[in-house]
Amino acid sequence: MEQTFGERLRMIRRRRGMTQADLARAMGCTVQTVVRYEGLGLEEVRPARLKAFADALGVGTEELTGEFSGEEDIQSLTRGLRNMDPEKRAGLIRLMMPFILQHQKENRNESD
Repeated sequence: MEQTFGERLRMIRRRRGMTQADLARAMGCTVQTVVRYEGLGLEEVRPARLKAFADALGVGTEELTGEFSGEEDIQSLTRGLRNMDPEKRAGLIRLMMPFILQHQKENRNESD
C-alpha cells in the first residue's frame, strides 16, 4: 500500500528527529499547518508549500511525493548517502559497487 503525502511527511520529519513544532519553525508556518498536512494526508499540496517542506527537512521534493525520476533519483540517493551513518554508508556502497562495475563493463563492451 502506497503512503500518502502526510505519512511520508511524518516519517521523514521523525527520521530527522524533528517535532511538528520544529518543522513549523523551520518553515515559518504554524504547528496547525504541519498537523493538517500530516494528519489529514492532504494530497493537494501547492508547489511552493511542497518545496518549503522539502527544504526544511533537507530532502528533495520527490522524497515527499514518492515520485522518482532520473536525475532527481541520483540527487536523492546522494543526499541520503551523505546523511547516512558512515558505517551504514560503507556497507551500502559495498552492495552497490558490483552493479555499478558490471554496468560500466557492459558500456565499455558496447562502445568497442
